[in-house]
Amino acid sequence: MINENLIIKDWRNIDFSFGLIYPNTYKIGMSSYAIRLLYFLINSYDNIVCERIFLPEKVKYPANLYTTPKSQIRSIENRILLDHFDILGFSLQFENDFKNVLWILENSLIPISSQARGINRKKNGEKYPLIIAGGPVSTSNPLPFSQFFDLMFIGDCEPNLNLFFKIFENYKHEKINYKEFLRKAQEIEGIYVPALDNKVKRAVQNDLDSASIPDYQILSNLSAKKIFEQKYFVEINRGCPYQCKFCISSFHNAPFRNRSYEKIIEAINQGIEISPFDVIGLIGSCVSAHPKFYDICDYIINSGKRFSLPSIRIDHLSPQLIKILEKGRIKTITIAPESGSESLRYALGKKISDEKIYSIAKEISDSKIRNLKFYFMIGLPNENDNDIENTITMIKSIDKIGFEKKSLRINIKPLIPKLNTPYENEINYFLDDNIHKLKSAYQRFQKELNDIPSVKLRFQDIRNTINEAKLQTLISVGDREISSLLTNYYLEGANFGSLRKAVKIEDFSINEYFMRIRNGYIPWKKKKKLKQLN
Repeated sequence: MINENLIIKDWRNIDFSFGLIYPNTYKIGMSSYAIRLLYFLINSYDNIVCERIFLPEKVKYPANLYTTPKSQIRSIENRILLDHFDILGFSLQFENDFKNVLWILENSLIPISSQARGINRKKNGEKYPLIIAGGPVSTSNPLPFSQFFDLMFIGDCEPNLNLFFKIFENYKHEKINYKEFLRKAQEIEGIYVPALDNKVKRAVQNDLDSASIPDYQILSNLSAKKIFEQKYFVEINRGCPYQCKFCISSFHNAPFRNRSYEKIIEAINQGIEISPFDVIGLIGSCVSAHPKFYDICDYIINSGKRFSLPSIRIDHLSPQLIKILEKGRIKTITIAPESGSESLRYALGKKISDEKIYSIAKEISDSKIRNLKFYFMIGLPNENDNDIENTITMIKSIDKIGFEKKSLRINIKPLIPKLNTPYENEINYFLDDNIHKLKSAYQRFQKELNDIPSVKLRFQDIRNTINEAKLQTLISVGDREISSLLTNYYLEGANFGSLRKAVKIEDFSINEYFMRIRNGYIPWKKKKKLKQLN
């Protein structure tokens, strides 16, 4: 049955069940294209039921201190308890959501350790769901999660999903045992089994035209308020052709692939026909790099719909494109200069001049588009005080062009190094001797920019912002040893006092580990791919 595009199946007529989990709240999870795509793909199998699961709005860590039978979370569609599913699949989009993964498992009375689940299976005959994960976080580096998941998908899911389900069905019907299942699973391209520590090649869906766009996309049950999930998403490309040195899309999601114009238009028409969506959300790491980008936007406008976009490359913006965005009733354009220092931008691979940034800001100011959102980074290689000052100067200069109150929305984040990118060892600003420089930079931004009427700074708590970035970095470049540290961090309350306790329990030095990374240690070695791309 499909009700507001909700797919509800009769559990008596299926072979096995899949709990699709976004380890954050409903509103955040339903803004994810990955959830819509997986929900559609898995439910396209008549013999499999897939239901969605999200984190409750307010949780306390660890879950075992607060869980009662009434507080256990259930699936959206049929209100099924999580331990009743055959597979629980987590979509990992952000490193720091790992604590929510552990909370969800504990709340469902499922051991968070794959080893503990294995022991209970063997000794007591306990039956647990298979715990799996996929997404950019596991593709980038699955090692810090090696204690939690039974297996992880590395790369795109489309090439291997069918084969994986066939093997799991044999396991479910007891044609093979658990060990045989894991051995067969590791042979599938793009599947990593931590217990076997197998070598794995990233799976790539080379032809986007043969990859599905969900016809039926789920409407929000929060109908009283129009929020992000009321859009119909159309993925127009994957990867990024520009290879900025910090960017996981350029390296973990290569090669750059466009869906054909014809398939995109077909998907847009299908969405308009099937569902009452007002907005078409164009999805991709670099949507403006599509050769028919103007035509796609124009087609949506002529269909009587609005469209939305992620960030746009500054060098793709032009008076012509800005006019199209005006016609599409875009309220905010998002750009990512990364730094106000032209030399730093060029060094990291974003070869866009200051002049181009200022000229585009002027074009936007003169248009009907009211807001301009910026993404900047600090903690870049060879960054100095002058580079921070250059970013402040750029923002002040753009303010003088003439923007309305709070219409320049400034996001500033520390660089998070990602394995198998050219900046994978750029860890300097998280070392004990240097981390004060991040705090000093944030304080300068606050002091210089807080009183400018057009500027809205998107950070408030400097200490928390830096601590979150440090933990994200530890996960991003971590090895298998990090799993135990993360477990103790979670069990001690999942705050930064907890991290200090976990470090003592494990007798672990984050600073010494970061020094190893700076000196060339690469936990998850996938260097061949990187060399091919340079």
